Amino acid sequence: MRSQKGFTLVELMGVLVVLGVLLLVTVPSMTSTFRNSSEEEEKEYVKTLCMAARTYIEVDKDAQSQTWTSRKTLSTSTLKENGYITNSLVNPDTDTLDGSIEVQKVNGGLTCWLGGIKIEL
Repeated sequence: MRSQKGFTLVELMGVLVVLGVLLLVTVPSMTSTFRNSSEEEEKEYVKTLCMAARTYIEVDKDAQSQTWTSRKTLSTSTLKENGYITNSLVNPDTDTLDGSIEVQKVNGGLTCWLGGIKIEL
């Protein structure tokens, strides 16, 4: 009998099947993990803007003179110009700070909306 080195076709096919099964299990869970982290990042962005808006409303004299019991739009440039947010804060969707957030005082707290995300402080 002759000595042969290497793998048989059946062994190679077995390895491919195992790799295929591993990919079928890991790819969907990885995709879900990336999607969830992106959503959490967006919520944290809105929460940060909302906290900045709350500070702006409580501290700024122009803001204090306004009634915030109905939904109003507050631009991120206003928050930035008055020092309530920094250049390092960017929207994870657009990688910019441009835009606005809707705010409203509700039952002593503040509710903020940006896109489909709602944050209550």
